[in-house]
Amino acid sequence: FILSIFLFVSCSKDDDSNVKGCTDPQAVNYNINATENDNTCQYSIIGDWTVTKYTLSDGTNILSQFRYIDYTLYDDYTYYQEVGVLNSTDYLIFTGIYSLGGTNNSQLTFTDDDTGITTTCTITSISSSTIKLSYDYDSSTTATLELIKI
Repeated sequence: FILSIFLFVSCSKDDDSNVKGCTDPQAVNYNINATENDNTCQYSIIGDWTVTKYTLSDGTNILSQFRYIDYTLYDDYTYYQEVGVLNSTDYLIFTGIYSLGGTNNSQLTFTDDDTGITTTCTITSISSSTIKLSYDYDSSTTATLELIKI
């Protein structure tokens, strides 16, 4: 009888030690106690980024037309964009504001200070070091961009 009580008490039905949460230490909502990633990690877009891929749905490589395209996104929702002109030491500078919106902040909208032109991108993937974006380049073409944190 004592042996059966010992076995009953020592057996566990479920392992309650699994804690679901964000397990990526680079995420802003990292949970040090999480033992199981529940895909809720959130990442900051603030910082310096360089475009490593910029293609249109028809296969056009936009990035090949420039030496570089860099962005700095500030915590006051302003941005600075520098574009290196191909075969030149010249560069173009754009400044403006950006905002996040949409479901789970999946929409990133840029508004240029000088022209007032607004571009809304969909964040298709994000991590602590990469962002993948897409947007409607024109009525029949989609652009995709990949940026890495520098």
